[in-house]
Amino acid sequence: MRARRLVTLGLVIANLVLLGFALAPAAQGRVPPERVVAIVPLGPVRQAFLERVTQEIQGRMNVRIRVEPARELPKDAWYAPRRRWRAEKLLDWLDENPPQGAWKVIAVTEAEISTTKGDIFDWGIAGLGNLGGQSCVVSAYIYKKHSKTEEALLRRLGDLAVHEFGHTLGFPHCEEKGCVMSDAKGKAISSADASSGHYCAKCLGLLSAEDRALMK
Repeated sequence: MRARRLVTLGLVIANLVLLGFALAPAAQGRVPPERVVAIVPLGPVRQAFLERVTQEIQGRMNVRIRVEPARELPKDAWYAPRRRWRAEKLLDWLDENPPQGAWKVIAVTEAEISTTKGDIFDWGIAGLGNLGGQSCVVSAYIYKKHSKTEEALLRRLGDLAVHEFGHTLGFPHCEEKGCVMSDAKGKAISSADASSGHYCAKCLGLLSAEDRALMK
């Protein structure tokens, strides 16, 4: 009886091993879900701005970019005393109303935006991103005011988009020289000009293996 049980058990194990070999190629060949990054224009936005943001994100990660129809800036985010839009409220609104099927969301606007920084309630900024979250917002407002050429404007906006997108990937501000995740510290123009436009090795090391495999 014992011998029969051992033989039976051996056959079961052998069958499981063979089944595992049969299923392994299928599992290895399984294609992961496509990552969709939705670009959402908030208010009137020049096509050149949307194209530059698309180009910069696609140049760094294997994702599909989908430009959404333009949306109006939400009234709840308007800060009348300074006549500009609160960035954190824009992000809350995007998180509550995300484009269908989007993995990440990059809102692009030409409107002036701000947020609270330390003791300053209304601090003007170029962009804001939820750390490890879904959404970020970038504004061309500052760069339009202080860029002497179209190329400088587009380059700075593209750098900003990569920076804020990096926050959604989980990257905090970085002290590595030239890293696109450097803290602007209120100097959006000089910070963008000093940036390499790329994530440093230290930042990339924070990614999961799955997300790291998507980086170019």
